[in-house]
Amino acid sequence: MRFFRRTFDLSLATPREATPADLTAVSRLFSQSSHRFVGFASTNLPSLLAGAPALLLTAGTEVWAAAVAGWPIESTTWMRGLALADGLPTGAAFDMLLPPFHALLRSEALRCIYYAGDEAADIWAQPALRARGYVHETDVVVYEKTRLDVPAEGNEWVRIRRAQAVDLPALLEVDRACFDPQWNKDESIIGPSILDAPYFMVAEMGGQIVGYAFATSHFAGRLMHLVRIAVLPEYRGQSIGVRLLADVIAFARLRGADLVTLNTQAHNNAAQRLYEWFGFRRTGERQAILRFDL
Repeated sequence: MRFFRRTFDLSLATPREATPADLTAVSRLFSQSSHRFVGFASTNLPSLLAGAPALLLTAGTEVWAAAVAGWPIESTTWMRGLALADGLPTGAAFDMLLPPFHALLRSEALRCIYYAGDEAADIWAQPALRARGYVHETDVVVYEKTRLDVPAEGNEWVRIRRAQAVDLPALLEVDRACFDPQWNKDESIIGPSILDAPYFMVAEMGGQIVGYAFATSHFAGRLMHLVRIAVLPEYRGQSIGVRLLADVIAFARLRGADLVTLNTQAHNNAAQRLYEWFGFRRTGERQAILRFDL
């Protein structure tokens, strides 16, 4: 049986803002298209279409392309989804999709959008984005640790305890103080993780939350991934980060993990020194981060 690739007449397409009523068509596009980048959980798509910036190319009742941003943090956001219907020419589609998408972001008082795709999406999306003004910001590099020993236990006066839902406002404050806006994790990430992550601990001094760490478990617990470790800037240099990292490793060892991984920005030399002292080594994997100034 022969299969024919569909052709599209882009003169029939219209860019418009997405609405909750587009959920079924957009969900189908992201699930069926071979040219797609999905940087969101499927359960989050309804809320993104209801409130986050999202633009579609439509023809009649069909959705041919979609660009979905995440929730804004200060004046920045991330590209959370890109999808083109199979057969739609990438360059021409982006030329129609991106300018009104960027205009929509500007109307929300946003100044930058960042893109961090995946290996499959980068083949088609990254060159097209670069050709349309997206520039290289940094790389995210991957570290791993296979021997679950620690060089030190850190500050013994720090109290480490399980995070609770009531800690959310303090944790958001810590995150905002520790990272540039584009790297902040907002309530939609930290809130559920407090309840669901196998490891989510806070560091306290004098009853104040001064840092936190959380990790996820994969492959039946054989791999632990350190998603975040943060210490308030005014409390750094007191071995609080060492204490948190040692606790993460101890938890991984208790769970029977063989490997602990983490990601960090290529320019974050201070964090890399800590990780390498703890026995983490670069895997050689890296992900390019692109930025578009609106």
